[in-house]
Amino acid sequence: MTESKKRDFIKQMVALIESNQALLTGKGFDPALRLAELKEASATASEAEVNQQKAQAALKTATSESVSMLARAYKLASDFADLISGLYGKDDVMVKEIRKMRK
Repeated sequence: MTESKKRDFIKQMVALIESNQALLTGKGFDPALRLAELKEASATASEAEVNQQKAQAALKTATSESVSMLARAYKLASDFADLISGLYGKDDVMVKEIRKMRK
């Protein structure tokens, strides 16, 4: 069963129990304690879902920032390598080492 179907089932059960509380009590079962427990568990599950969604949004933002900062740092390093290559020429030992690092 999917998560959304489970959440919907819980809501429907709460509504069903609330609307039939008198019938259940008439049959000798007082659903008040279990209903309260179910409502609390449902609220806790909903709160956890909200926290999960916030964490996912924060992760997405952090990942985007990380990718952006890495691209910037790589561009700076690459520009530095191009500068050194321009200053010393393609046959310089340091430039050859840079070419090996890029592979």
